[in-house]
Amino acid sequence: MPNTFPMRKFFVLPFLLFSVQILAQSKENERFTLGFFIGMETQSLGIQPLDTREPEEAAVQSGRLGMGVSAGVLARKKLLKGLYFQPELLASYTKNQINFRNEGRQGFHFLDAELPLHFIATNWRRSDFPLRGCIIFGGRMGWNFTERSSNLIKIARERFALDLGLGAEIKVGRLRLEPAFVYSHGLNNLHQIGDARYDEVVGKMVRDKLSLRLSVWSIGK
Repeated sequence: MPNTFPMRKFFVLPFLLFSVQILAQSKENERFTLGFFIGMETQSLGIQPLDTREPEEAAVQSGRLGMGVSAGVLARKKLLKGLYFQPELLASYTKNQINFRNEGRQGFHFLDAELPLHFIATNWRRSDFPLRGCIIFGGRMGWNFTERSSNLIKIARERFALDLGLGAEIKVGRLRLEPAFVYSHGLNNLHQIGDARYDEVVGKMVRDKLSLRLSVWSIGK
């Protein structure tokens, strides 16, 4: 049976479309400030067991947090005082372990291209301060390019998520540095039900991420 399209995915799609519209309607004299970022990623796989109510007795169990890295570019534009729109394009890599009752621990790789669309809220009254806090919120969509053929369980390539983060903007001359934690909550069910060996004992599967990242951009002349 093909994987269904969860209703929760519709929660993020209107936001993404609204953000793209803001990007398309930007005026020529309101240019985006460009920058880049690098980060460390941790990823958890949430696996719903159908064969037991006790997760530790399930035939399929998620392993420890997966570790990885990410890097990308950003474009930043002021919308209002203290509010910025920030589309991003990034590549990330993580590796997770899934424990199967009979086959033992198996590694699954995730090499993603992602498009986060974020809004950044800061304290505009402290624009001249060398340090000010910020809140990051928005959504993202991504695609896993890793090829893996498995007869144990099938994982969908696409991913939709809602993001929430906290950071601090640091003023260094014309540069701005922004260390931040960003939590990305997966929305869509990644389990593709088919003829894999463990399909009948696994329900939903989601990928949640936590990133520690450092963004850098210049305010120009």
